[in-house]
Amino acid sequence: MPISQDSIQVWIVRVAGRNIEDWRPVLNQSEWERAMRFRMPADQARFAVTRGILRTLLGRYLRLPTADIEFGANEYGKPTVDGGIKFNVAHSGDFALLAFAKDTDIGVDVERISGDRVVGELARRVLSASEYERFVGLAEVERTPTFFQIWTLKESVLKAIGSGLSIAPECIEVSFYPEEPKLLSCSAKEMVDVNEWTVRSLSIGHGDYAAAIAVRGKTPAIEMKYFTAADERADVR
Repeated sequence: MPISQDSIQVWIVRVAGRNIEDWRPVLNQSEWERAMRFRMPADQARFAVTRGILRTLLGRYLRLPTADIEFGANEYGKPTVDGGIKFNVAHSGDFALLAFAKDTDIGVDVERISGDRVVGELARRVLSASEYERFVGLAEVERTPTFFQIWTLKESVLKAIGSGLSIAPECIEVSFYPEEPKLLSCSAKEMVDVNEWTVRSLSIGHGDYAAAIAVRGKTPAIEMKYFTAADERADVR
């Protein structure tokens, strides 16, 4: 399954409703045990299904049997593979996103927009001073969806860098609605050169989710794909 140098492929996966046992043969023993350590069945399924589909798609990109894929990690624990394919994974609620690029650092995030979270309190903690000033100036009905838009943009950058918790979210500042998102500044400049990164909000086709992607350099074409039952059965090409 080819991926070109000038494109990024983002797969949308509806995790809910998939049978966890279908993916057990795709996972190695440690991955299956990790899935089973989650207490809630929904969390077990979310990890196992997402990891199984990640192995499946990487096998097709790299033209390898899924069992032959070996994951490495950067110094902060971000998963990597050899072969020139960069990837990143996120999941929330019923959905997962899996992003793939050729030799380009990427990060992706998805969040279910939930009104039961204390959005105002979270905003004080993770927004920069200027972001928070704009945030509180929004109409109340706009605050929750806008917060999740900003949060996913920030999180996608942090995941693309793979820096773990060494950069606090409030250190990264982005523009947001109604402007086109972009990185404006970062107080951890030694780790994040804002001129190197492009950020974009994504739509997964469900209005109660926010999603975003960060790409090192100029954003190439982004192909959004849905992982269907037919994709599960597809042969490696």
